[in-house]
Amino acid sequence: MKKQFFVVAGIFLFALCDFCSASTLKPNYFDKVAEQIAKRKAGGFFNFSFKSSIDGTVQSLLVKIPKNYDPIKKWPMLVVLHGLGDGPIVVPSIDLMVQIGPYGRGDLRYRGLGEKDVFEAIEIAKKIFTVDDDRIYLTGFSMGADGTFELGLKYPDCWAACVPVCGKLQNLSLIINGKNLPFWIQAGGKDIVVPASLSKSVYELACEQGCNDWDYTEHAEMGHNFNVNWNDVEKWMLKQKKQKKPNSINYWGLKPQKVYWLEVLALEKNNTSFTVEALINDNMIRLNTRNVRSYKIYIKEAPVSPSSAVVVYENGVKIDIQKDKSETVLVRNSELK
Repeated sequence: MKKQFFVVAGIFLFALCDFCSASTLKPNYFDKVAEQIAKRKAGGFFNFSFKSSIDGTVQSLLVKIPKNYDPIKKWPMLVVLHGLGDGPIVVPSIDLMVQIGPYGRGDLRYRGLGEKDVFEAIEIAKKIFTVDDDRIYLTGFSMGADGTFELGLKYPDCWAACVPVCGKLQNLSLIINGKNLPFWIQAGGKDIVVPASLSKSVYELACEQGCNDWDYTEHAEMGHNFNVNWNDVEKWMLKQKKQKKPNSINYWGLKPQKVYWLEVLALEKNNTSFTVEALINDNMIRLNTRNVRSYKIYIKEAPVSPSSAVVVYENGVKIDIQKDKSETVLVRNSELK
């Protein structure tokens, strides 16, 4: 019944506030919505529906406003991913954060359109609430825990911390991406749907790979539900802040993307995974790359002195690297390797 409470809260107990995609809205629309929310000092639950800018379909977004919400200050935000067959959910007992529960296109496992829906929901929330970008947290139950693992590790620089509850990670290669991202994995000792061993094995591999900010709790009497000690989880999350300028980056991926201060622009061979290991010592950057054709290093976002020369070694070889016109980005193309 505990699980049902979270799901029911996510479907029925909220006033509707419909709005369309950003491209069709009047410029001050989100300001008006934000004004209405700021007046609700008692907080509460709301179910918004919005027209997706991706494909024009109407999608739902559950919101929980904390008591005494004040738009003058920045608020931490918790993104909560629902399980298979459920509607959007939040955590009723957490009241020190803004919460959003994206629908994620239902049962798409937060991949493809489901993944895009989550990030579109986050951008909408940022227009309505005053969100502290350094304290955006991700949690989820069952399929939502799988999504927490996957989205957390695919985009480690988007989150301050992640809390998957009763979940598993299908692609274990992603674990290395979590060295700069705290995880607190929660599992049920009596879970017969997603056995705790599936969560624990992820944690053990993370420890082996140097993910020192990961933790694991197995609740001996808990089955497959979302009923963990949210008071302790909330306190732990609020102590975590996004790492903006880590000294080291480890990343495994399938498509070029930006992670922290390093952006992979192109691969030597498409549809094949790539890896990057980057370490900064003073103004020396040492990279080990596999299947990387070109990349950028964003000097202002990296823990280096922009007023001093930056030396780059790649796979043990000193690289002659170009600066862009702004003089703040280093670019390495394949012909310079």
